[in-house]
Amino acid sequence: MTFDIRAFWLIGALGACGFGLLVLIVKKAYPSYLGRVLSLWGAANVALGGSYAIRLGGPWEGQFVYHVLSNTLVATCLSLEYWAIRDLKRQPSSTGWIVGPPLLMFTCCTWLTSFHRNITIELLVFDIINMSMMVLIARSLLRKEDNRRPFADVIAATVYALLAMGTCGVIVDFFRKGQFGTEYDFNAPRSIFNGISAVVIEGIIFPLFLLMLSERLNRDLVVQAMRDPLTGLYNRRAFEEIAFREMSGASRSGLGLSVLMIDIDHFKQINDQHGHVAGDVALRAAATTLRSSMRDEDFLCRWGGDEFCALLPRARLEHATVVAERILEAFRDFNFHLEKGPIEIALSIGITTYNSSAKDLTELVDRADAALYEAKNTGRNRWAIAPDKN
Repeated sequence: MTFDIRAFWLIGALGACGFGLLVLIVKKAYPSYLGRVLSLWGAANVALGGSYAIRLGGPWEGQFVYHVLSNTLVATCLSLEYWAIRDLKRQPSSTGWIVGPPLLMFTCCTWLTSFHRNITIELLVFDIINMSMMVLIARSLLRKEDNRRPFADVIAATVYALLAMGTCGVIVDFFRKGQFGTEYDFNAPRSIFNGISAVVIEGIIFPLFLLMLSERLNRDLVVQAMRDPLTGLYNRRAFEEIAFREMSGASRSGLGLSVLMIDIDHFKQINDQHGHVAGDVALRAAATTLRSSMRDEDFLCRWGGDEFCALLPRARLEHATVVAERILEAFRDFNFHLEKGPIEIALSIGITTYNSSAKDLTELVDRADAALYEAKNTGRNRWAIAPDKN
């Protein structure tokens, strides 16, 4: 009985094209950046399926299609997968590493097929280019996101690394034998093993990619549930959960905890003079400046409208006033220009500190709110301290 590698090429072609088309169909159901990632991954699988289909052979195929086009499609697949993974992990992509490998593959294979015919060297070039892309993909997958490496990314990186090691073994075997004949037997045991491995591993990578995608989607949903859509700060629901935890910790440890209520002075005038779009821009700009003026461990929430609330763990009154003064200083020279003219933003801040008499966050906010109105009534663009209740 003669084994025919084309059976596996057929399985690979049907599987890769099927996966790719499925991904391209469902991408519309995902958020914009994940939809883009799916488009790239779907196109990569279609390219790989096309390469497998060409490997089946046909009366319409010539040497150029069989060797040059099929090899270029594999390099295109890996380049698109690299691009998709970089986008998935929000890493900048290098145009050279996306466009370069397919162009290099096409150029080298064209030369070695049509001009200086040597199929063995062509396969050696094919393996070297693909191995380089596999290493790049594995390296990208192992980079941390938010100081963590997702488990699915580590598994996928391991698969790509193993595939790169296997390809490296093929390259070493080429040089060890030192035989670079003009023809190559694609039904040789080594070729059959490589073909089967490629089809099987690509079948493993696809569900791993879906797992990586699912993890990002779940994380995005959690972020959306916790964040204000306009400013990107915590929303009230998430902030209240954080405050409950921090107040419990402050009660047990005796360390300080302070709350700042922050309001943009004369915000209604910004909306009236420049429009609500400009008001939204002002809120986003204020949120960014506020966040950059606070400590990394502080929590900032858009409380509602033009009002913000900040929770300062391990901060007693003297520390809270330093933060408040730093915030006011950041806004003293702060302005940005729109078509109708420059917009200046000033703030009023109310400060209170936690003590054992505070029942919950609502009471702390009420105290800070009273101090905020005192700051407004005494001239705005300043901070005021709520009387301490024992």
